[in-house]
Amino acid sequence: MFGNIKGVLIVFLVLITIGIVRSQDFQAGAKLDTNKLLIGDQTNLSMSFLFSAKTQVQWPVIKDTILGYLQVLNRSKIDTTFSKDKKWITLHQTLRITSFDSGLYTIPPIRFYFRELPDTTLHFSQTESLVLSVHTIKVDTSQAIKPIKGPMKVPITFRELLPWIILVILLSLIVWFVIYYIKKRKKAEPIFQLKPRIVLQPYEIALAELEKLRVKKLWQNGKVKEYHTEVTEIIRQYVEERFRIMALESTTGEIVDGLSGHPDLPVRLIDKLKQILTLADLVKFAKAQPLPAENEDSLQYAIDFVNSTIAKSEEQIVDKKEE
Repeated sequence: MFGNIKGVLIVFLVLITIGIVRSQDFQAGAKLDTNKLLIGDQTNLSMSFLFSAKTQVQWPVIKDTILGYLQVLNRSKIDTTFSKDKKWITLHQTLRITSFDSGLYTIPPIRFYFRELPDTTLHFSQTESLVLSVHTIKVDTSQAIKPIKGPMKVPITFRELLPWIILVILLSLIVWFVIYYIKKRKKAEPIFQLKPRIVLQPYEIALAELEKLRVKKLWQNGKVKEYHTEVTEIIRQYVEERFRIMALESTTGEIVDGLSGHPDLPVRLIDKLKQILTLADLVKFAKAQPLPAENEDSLQYAIDFVNSTIAKSEEQIVDKKEE
């Protein structure tokens, strides 16, 4: 019989030792940011549990109220951190709590249940109880009761003034438009007058483009082909708009034939145009290298051709501009 009692004592001591080891390995913790709280104020209740990586944990479920007096306003997500060797894990969660009743409240121990796999036995580790004192504002009853203060005046911000500023601007614009409308109606003038768009005549466009080409000095910088290409494009565009023939898509011979016999074109002008186009064809297709004088003549012939073929209606416009 004594031997049985001895065996039971040994088993009991072993279980106690295991429990002590477990309590050292698995740590449940809870703390308050403060243990004294003014009624209606808020504080944080932080919970944590340290356990081995091979452990299965059941996180405690805290209701919306604790003890019926402490209210849980919100809960953070459960954060997970690992030890450097990845063998230990810590879970952490923060509850935001408050109370609207004064008193001394004892938050009971919070239990964390767990299993040490592959063992399926359910164990638990718990926190220590916490005390929270919720107090009201102290009132000095020896002092006379003072009247309630009226609302404090708050300075007006620009954000508050902005809608009124916009409204004043809109009303001002409406008044200005009404006055403007009435004046225009009395004078029988149109409400809105669009500025007429200036339309350049074909000769004006051609002469302006030829002047730009002169300033570029392409052939002087070795760009002879580009120079003659631009001369012919400008003069072809002018011929097409002035004489209504498809000059941009026609060959030199077709352009000359199309202009031959035109009453406003003497033979000398057609010859000048032919010289411009023929020289450009030689440069572009036969890789000819004209003399400097020939390059200058092409541009000057183009200017002379445009000035000599201004229509009578366009001449009248020129005379009015000069006046």
